[in-house]
Amino acid sequence: MDAAALETVPGELDALTQALESERGRAIAGVEREPTLAHLFAARSTAAHRSTVLALREAGQTHLADRVAALRAERAAAEHEEAWRAAEASAQAIGPDGLAGLHALEAAALAEPDRVRRQAFARAAAEALAPAASLREAMAEVHARAAAEVGLAPDWPAVVDGDALLAESDDAYRDVLAFRVRTELSLAPVPAGDLTRADLLHALRLSRWDGLFRPAALAAAVRATAAGLRLDLDRVRVDQGSRPAQWPGVHVCGARLSFRPRGGAGDWQELLDGLGRALAAAHAPPHRRDAVLGAALGWLLGTLLLEPRWLKDHAEVERKHAGDVVRELALRRLFALRAGAAAQRVATEVLRGLSGTAWREAYREAMTSATGAIWEGVRAARDSDAAAHRCALAGAGAGAELRDEVRERFDEDWWRNPRSAEFLAAVLGAGALPEGGGEAGARAPARAAHALVEKLA
Repeated sequence: MDAAALETVPGELDALTQALESERGRAIAGVEREPTLAHLFAARSTAAHRSTVLALREAGQTHLADRVAALRAERAAAEHEEAWRAAEASAQAIGPDGLAGLHALEAAALAEPDRVRRQAFARAAAEALAPAASLREAMAEVHARAAAEVGLAPDWPAVVDGDALLAESDDAYRDVLAFRVRTELSLAPVPAGDLTRADLLHALRLSRWDGLFRPAALAAAVRATAAGLRLDLDRVRVDQGSRPAQWPGVHVCGARLSFRPRGGAGDWQELLDGLGRALAAAHAPPHRRDAVLGAALGWLLGTLLLEPRWLKDHAEVERKHAGDVVRELALRRLFALRAGAAAQRVATEVLRGLSGTAWREAYREAMTSATGAIWEGVRAARDSDAAAHRCALAGAGAGAELRDEVRERFDEDWWRNPRSAEFLAAVLGAGALPEGGGEAGARAPARAAHALVEKLA
């Protein structure tokens, strides 16, 4: 490719990325049950071609070359992605209340107080997931081979950082988790007990605080917080609903966010986090986006749920309850970090050839060890995106540093300080995190884990 042709690559990459985000976003939101992706790559082939990767690397544009290489790997697996997304959208199984869709079964398991019924819902969800999981595993294997062909190597330093996060938080997490599930469910984590994934997620739903975290108050809390920080929520497209094929919870595709409420404090925590990631994406063209910045901003906004004053203002959490609420929300977020670190290690192993039964078993063991709950191997392919885990964990570390900075510069109630809005506007405008002034490793994911451990004390 000549210099003139190379100059067109950023625009082609942006157009392709935005088209993919739109199609994937529609699928996640349950609007499109059978998304079509392969034709999008064909229409913008320059942005996902091996020759473009080579030309960009020869020209010294390594960052852009890596983005094109990532799209090339996605292109190779596009038809497999279409297959698993369609299969998952139509997946069904027979649960305790009869035939139901996959997402309905998962939501029911999360909310079900009776353990026998909860386990039955979980088994039905795993059965419904199985066909799509096999297709997704095939996609991941094709993607891994294609990534290797264009020179994308597994990121082992990120795996080491994830292992450090687990070590940093292990004792505190297990102690507080054991107390929580014993009090809430009369169960014990593994290896001493038989706590399952469904049990753990039910406990972390924090249903006893539902009266505080009311769905009707969530929108007002988000709007008020965004207004105080002058964050333009109109930049983000939010698909909120409860369509049968819509994924439960909060999911972000670029500047598009799908939100299917599951109820309770988790919706508040996840929505603020997701809006931070989507806002960061909306402020930059895809070829210039920094996914770690988005994850850091999401982490920063998510930490508002750990601030007693914010909780008092927006969820009417009284001081006598604030300590317990913060501790349980911190445990919930620490669980997500630990699960991400464990999943990242296995997903990275997939990039170098782990597959089949060995993959599922390695995933089950890693997740069970990290979370203290018996995990299902059938879910391995859902956690197969090593790059997404890497960005989320790195963003958590950077977000913890960002939180310390805004608290130091703009006081503990930094979200009420007008200067915080100016600071965040500068960060979003630059499209990059401020240069850290701390010691080496200040932004490591373990920093985020350490901050949460302090909340558990």
